Amino acid sequence: MSTFKFQNVLDNVPQNTDAAILLPDFKLEKEGKKKVKHLLEHNRLTKIIKLPKETFNSEGVSVSIFIFETGQPTNPDDGIFTCEIAEDGLETVKNQGRQDIKHRWSAIEDFWVRTIKRCDTQADKSCQWITPDLKNYKQLSVPIPQKPFVIYDEDFMKTVMDYEMFKQNINSSKLQDALKQTVLYQSQVVENKQNIDIKIKKGVTNESIE
Repeated sequence: MSTFKFQNVLDNVPQNTDAAILLPDFKLEKEGKKKVKHLLEHNRLTKIIKLPKETFNSEGVSVSIFIFETGQPTNPDDGIFTCEIAEDGLETVKNQGRQDIKHRWSAIEDFWVRTIKRCDTQADKSCQWITPDLKNYKQLSVPIPQKPFVIYDEDFMKTVMDYEMFKQNINSSKLQDALKQTVLYQSQVVENKQNIDIKIKKGVTNESIE
């Protein structure tokens, strides 16, 4: 449904009515600013609920429910409650679509109805309040979770080794080649119950790796 069409719907709903509109994710950010400006000046966007990605999987579209209070302007200071229903418990049955064959939806529905009604940010990690940017008409959708920045031990050690070799003016490529040759042809492999040890005799000189 285009912004213009559902704006007409909202204009004909009594004031102070909660109205739910199903839209593709990021629809409001991609729509023309004039249309969105008019929409938000006459209706307060209160909640956005992102539906499971499988809901309209056959259409290749991810969607959210946008809840408006009609006849009231959207105020950034009020914030917008957002959440993501990542799973609905339904499973795909061949030639029959998605069905609640394990009877999970009832409990999931009760949980989300309660959470959304209360705007409970503690109920699920996806629940949060966002502040809409009404100057640029951004932040009008459920935020995409940011992946945590993780440093693995291997990456840390590699960085340290690279830095130490740089300080000592050691050619890392030549060192790697020298170690490979030594491990393959001049080492002794000893296996025990817990480890496989590679023993290398001293003898690789600085000249061979600089």
